[in-house]
Amino acid sequence: MKKLFIAIFLFIGFTSFLQAQTVEEVINSFVEANGGIEKLTSIKSLQIESVMNLEQMGSSATVTFIREKDKLFRVQSTNPMGGNEESYTIITDTVGYTYVPAFNSPMGSMEASLTKFTPEELAAAAYQKDCEGFFAPLVNYAIKGHTPTLEKSEKVNGVDCYKVDLKLKTGQELTYFISKANYQVRRVQTSVPIAFEMMGMSAMNRAFRGGGGRERRNENNNEERGGERPNRNQRERGNRKIDIDYEKYKLFNGIPFPTKQTVQLGMMQLALENTHFKINEPINPKWYLVQ
Repeated sequence: MKKLFIAIFLFIGFTSFLQAQTVEEVINSFVEANGGIEKLTSIKSLQIESVMNLEQMGSSATVTFIREKDKLFRVQSTNPMGGNEESYTIITDTVGYTYVPAFNSPMGSMEASLTKFTPEELAAAAYQKDCEGFFAPLVNYAIKGHTPTLEKSEKVNGVDCYKVDLKLKTGQELTYFISKANYQVRRVQTSVPIAFEMMGMSAMNRAFRGGGGRERRNENNNEERGGERPNRNQRERGNRKIDIDYEKYKLFNGIPFPTKQTVQLGMMQLALENTHFKINEPINPKWYLVQ
């Protein structure tokens, strides 16, 4: 009987060993399940049209994400508070800007502002020009200089997930929760500023942060001034992490993309419906303009 228990124990241990996966194996399985390395690395441009719903406020906005590999990242959005002008963030290989039009709302008022990235911010934002799929940092992560770590598995909305922490070459950190069943990303956990970028709200987020060491130009009076030093609340907000959940995957050009992503901001839920995906279509030159 004792030998039987030992044999069962060894069998269970051996089976668990066989089932255990390394972080490399998890990411490789993710890549294969999401189109394969050839399809993902063949993407040179990616354009996504989305509708942002602020459900508790009863308002919405259209958001467009444009990426051209190693050349351009731009996110353009209408103002959910109303108004004809759109806000945007643009990042090229030489410069970065965010623009927020003037607006008045119950949440406050703001003059139009064009904010230039510092060289440090521009370098840190370079990963945004990566367009190898919806979760591009995971693809060819070693070549890009990113470092992954496999943490203890967790459940996301009842789904068993591998938990992969990814530290980007530029220092940012993202945690991916990858379904064990089909290797789709069900959640990304990251800092508030990066989460806002991923949800298409980077320009508004930067404007409300009040400069944070960046150069700002007021379009109304063309006055330039140095950015303000971020206060304690801004620093704490920048370090706080929040979750973005992904669901309703559909195939586009043979690659599964999530068509819905949501984030909970206190009592308010922000939902982004990704409606159109354009892969390897020409980029309109207007998206390169700061205007």
